[in-house]
Amino acid sequence: MTVMTAPAPTIGIANDYRSLSIIYWQKLVREGVPKIEAQTIAKVIVKLELFAQSPSQEHKQLISRFSALLCRAQLWRSDLLTS
Repeated sequence: MTVMTAPAPTIGIANDYRSLSIIYWQKLVREGVPKIEAQTIAKVIVKLELFAQSPSQEHKQLISRFSALLCRAQLWRSDLLTS
């Protein structure tokens, strides 16, 4: 007899993290953010959304630099530059 168990929640979160990072990266690149910076910003946004992890000061500077493009990509979050 085989017992079926639900997958560990961390697997779902890891998939969400990966999927959202890719989607956000694509949106940022489409709006003109350079690929490397877009990858960093996408990950910061996903960490904020999934884990309530605030961006570092360095990331806040990067976000500030590309804030207009984040808005155009509809990825602006008010918590990105606070705290």
